[in-house]
Amino acid sequence: MRFKLFWLLIFICLVFQSMGQTTYKNREYSLANDNDVYLLVGNDRYYSNGIIFHKRWVPGGENSKKDTIKGIFDFEFSHKTFTPQELILRNPNNYDRPYAGLLTFGISHQKFLSPSFSRTLGSELAFVGELSGARAFQEWYHKNLGFPRPRGWEFQIPNEVIVNVKAGLAKQIWLKSNSMDLVLDSEAYLGTGFTHLMQRFDFRFGKLQDLENSAFKNAIIGKGSERFRNHGYFFFGYGTQLVLHNVVIEGSLWSNDAPHTEEIKNLVHHWRLGWATNSRNTTFKMIYNGLSPEVEGNKVHGYITFELALRLAPKNPYKSE
Repeated sequence: MRFKLFWLLIFICLVFQSMGQTTYKNREYSLANDNDVYLLVGNDRYYSNGIIFHKRWVPGGENSKKDTIKGIFDFEFSHKTFTPQELILRNPNNYDRPYAGLLTFGISHQKFLSPSFSRTLGSELAFVGELSGARAFQEWYHKNLGFPRPRGWEFQIPNEVIVNVKAGLAKQIWLKSNSMDLVLDSEAYLGTGFTHLMQRFDFRFGKLQDLENSAFKNAIIGKGSERFRNHGYFFFGYGTQLVLHNVVIEGSLWSNDAPHTEEIKNLVHHWRLGWATNSRNTTFKMIYNGLSPEVEGNKVHGYITFELALRLAPKNPYKSE
């Protein structure tokens, strides 16, 4: 069932690639799925599943064509599930990571101060525990898709409402004009759910654009979108994360009433290998993500992301605002 959905998304992407004209776009909608089942190695552990939806827009309709600095608002809705390595174990003392769910609503603003430099500011409201709906969702799809029934959700991280703020900077360094570059990403999270610092380096090669007109930063809307040129690229990224708090591993900052928690590793390494292709109206991305152990004694974890984005023109492009 999951693979049929994937091929349906590919078909939709190809259909939209053959439609429409190169017109100004001010909105984008994207849907992504993270899961380790796509690796076909029989694992379902740690970060078990993620469904992420984004709505991005540039205010001002056609008038924003004239903006000298591009600014993109981004609304995010995501649902993520975290489990230990062995889902059939009943005794929480044998778990190597807590069961946890995370339901997040976020808003951010990405501002391009130059074609190759951006800054991002945002905030998130999130729910963990039964409030997240992760237990009901995982038990439902494991039953219907024939996966083993998880037996430890009664020991999940308890209900809590969390608030996070975040900030990021991105800088593009051209190594070879329009075909090879290095992107430096710095990120900081501060909140009751997650607090960390991260630095990532991404090497890209292929047919490239400036960051402010690239799907790499989800920026093919607003200024420049009416002059869009098809592009696609491969990329390899590596990052180091300094983790100070992670609610889905350690539990609440304010209490220790979680049935099972673990101690975090303060230094976590990330790597990814991906491919992106863009048409006039769509972007498709496929990314392999790897993480070093987040908990002492855990194993390296990997999962694959599939993402499809659709861009739209203003509802009435001929109306002056």
